[in-house]
Amino acid sequence: MRRKTMWFWVIVLILVGGIVYGLSFWQTSSGVKPPLPTVKVGSVTAEVKQSTYCWANGDEAVCEDHALPEPDDLQIVTVEPGATIDVSFHEAPDNETFHQIVDGELIPAERIVPSEPGVYLFETGGDWANGDSRYVFGVEVTE
Repeated sequence: MRRKTMWFWVIVLILVGGIVYGLSFWQTSSGVKPPLPTVKVGSVTAEVKQSTYCWANGDEAVCEDHALPEPDDLQIVTVEPGATIDVSFHEAPDNETFHQIVDGELIPAERIVPSEPGVYLFETGGDWANGDSRYVFGVEVTE
């Protein structure tokens, strides 16, 4: 009987430790990561990926640096040529940026999809009281 009791407490401790670790990990990772914006390109919602950011929440702060993506890094959505790109942030940033990614470079861009067929990558972001954050997404214009 003692052996069963010992194993019972070992299992209980493992489960409790796992739950505590899981809750602390969830709180840490979600508490200091900026929320993703919603990006609509014409009538299509683009998948947005978190890029480089420094974000603070209370006494915690996290910075992550990400390289500019390649088309294979993103879920590309098909859009109409010349579609308007609308970015809705969780709250308006103090300043906002919008770029097209061309050959690994950030080029200031208008929020309009080019008319020529092809795959286009974009980077947007801004600065808030909690920090700064950049986001990336991609679209494809077909003939």
